[in-house]
Amino acid sequence: MGYTRRKIRGINFSFLLAGFIFAGWALFCAWYGWPRGFRAGSAAGFGLFAVASLFFTAFPFLWARFPEKHPVNHELMRYGNLKEVSERLDIEMAEHVEILGPFRFTATMLVYDSGHEFQMVPYDQIVSAEAEKGTGDDPAAIVVHTRGGRHYQWYRTWLQGIFDPEMTLEKIRAAAHLDDTDSSASSVSSVV
Repeated sequence: MGYTRRKIRGINFSFLLAGFIFAGWALFCAWYGWPRGFRAGSAAGFGLFAVASLFFTAFPFLWARFPEKHPVNHELMRYGNLKEVSERLDIEMAEHVEILGPFRFTATMLVYDSGHEFQMVPYDQIVSAEAEKGTGDDPAAIVVHTRGGRHYQWYRTWLQGIFDPEMTLEKIRAAAHLDDTDSSASSVSSVV
């Protein structure tokens, strides 16, 4: 099984797991009459948790019916034919991949895989990569712009992944050859 299929199954499983947890809380509310602080509290708790459970459980079934709407497939279709891009990503992820936190650096693609989220950008589509300053001296986020006008912003948090922003930004700029284009543009402007 390739990386793409594992990622699709992982996201589906996380949604089903969230639905199962909410269903458990709904049953807990119904069984023990929680919360008791207001009239018909257990019915309200049961109803809210049941609706949340149905909400999360519905997504994997919708994605099974309409696979092009799945977040992984949707992201892959941004950069070409789904089957071709998926096969290319599977092949590259099976080869040597450099990992920096949630980032995967393949031969031709930058993959952001924080567990519950998936984003992919081919290096040839990256126009700029910079660090957005936060509080203090540390960069708060990495910002990447693509030729198609897409804007990706990744924060260094426990939910999105812990990574060294400076090292990751340097690696993105090197892989996308952004430093080469900056130096060639400055040499051309100095000649003119």
